[in-house]
Amino acid sequence: MVQSLLKAIELLELLKKSEESCSIAQLSNELNIPPSTVHRILKTLCTSLYVVKDEKSHEYRLGPALIPLGTAASKHLHLQNIAHEVLKRIAAETGEDTFLIIPVEYKGIVLERIDGKRTLKLVEEFGDELYLHYGAIRKAILAFQTEDFINKYIKEVLDKGKTNLRITPLELREKLKKIRLEGVSTSSGDYAKGTFGIGAPIRNSSGQVIASLGVVVAKPKLFLEERIEYLKKVIKSSAQEISNKMGYF
Repeated sequence: MVQSLLKAIELLELLKKSEESCSIAQLSNELNIPPSTVHRILKTLCTSLYVVKDEKSHEYRLGPALIPLGTAASKHLHLQNIAHEVLKRIAAETGEDTFLIIPVEYKGIVLERIDGKRTLKLVEEFGDELYLHYGAIRKAILAFQTEDFINKYIKEVLDKGKTNLRITPLELREKLKKIRLEGVSTSSGDYAKGTFGIGAPIRNSSGQVIASLGVVVAKPKLFLEERIEYLKKVIKSSAQEISNKMGYF
């Protein structure tokens, strides 16, 4: 499976570099793989329109389905470029690990992590993904989704028992309601014992929540309320700063 995926990526890269459409023979020769394998990969890619076939020449080129993928990737890159310095500043000022999370269907993926001086090695790295009701930073995204999305999320994730985090639909709805009212999210030990998370939503120019940022900190026995309020203020204002730079006012 992995080898087939790698071959498909190599094939797409080759088509990207080519100024003209390519035949199966050309692709087979360039990639040094059998024509039958090339044909099988192309057939699969054509099904999803990642590649299209010219019925007259029987040659192949990149398809239209790749355009929205590229657009989505560029948006995330733009977001990351804007957020990077803000995340660095938060980590430097607070000493805490700072995260940028983006939603992908029902999960949130770490787009960037900046370590603070009190870094926690046990929590997430770049590319890690968890369901959106895990932790404060992800819930800051889930809280601002449509009611229809939240209903589907509860049906597909909570009701089907896809996670180990025990929470009822009513409890989740109450948490999300509180986040919407306060504009900031907090959680304690959702996926790592002894940790405390704080997150806030990031919006694009149309007001849609497209990401969130936050910190995950070690929770000592004497975790002062003043410290929590300070971090909430920093995270909320920083998320607003990034949203403004994304065109949201």
